Amino acid sequence: MADYVEEPGWRERIAADVRELFGRLTGEVREDARALAPVDTGHLRESVDSEINGDTARIGSDLNYALYVEEGHRVAFRNAAGETEFTGEVVSPQPFLRPALYRKRGP
Repeated sequence: MADYVEEPGWRERIAADVRELFGRLTGEVREDARALAPVDTGHLRESVDSEINGDTARIGSDLNYALYVEEGHRVAFRNAAGETEFTGEVVSPQPFLRPALYRKRGP
């Protein structure tokens, strides 16, 4: 039975490879979300960004209406008394984040 010798630095090399892969994957999802974002003024598409903190990535938009575009919403307005009234109309969802995330990635 041969003696096993651990190669120095192997953990660091694997960790670096994982970080590189995670960064690349995050960038791909971000770019797909930008490409899939519906365009009216272009602000939504331009606002899609990403950040990585440790082993967590956040991909999204800081625009207050991004969620309503992604998931759809009911149409409402404030009447003269300041109360919210719903018109009965519904704006259909135009998902761009979830499809970008769920797209099958190659090796």
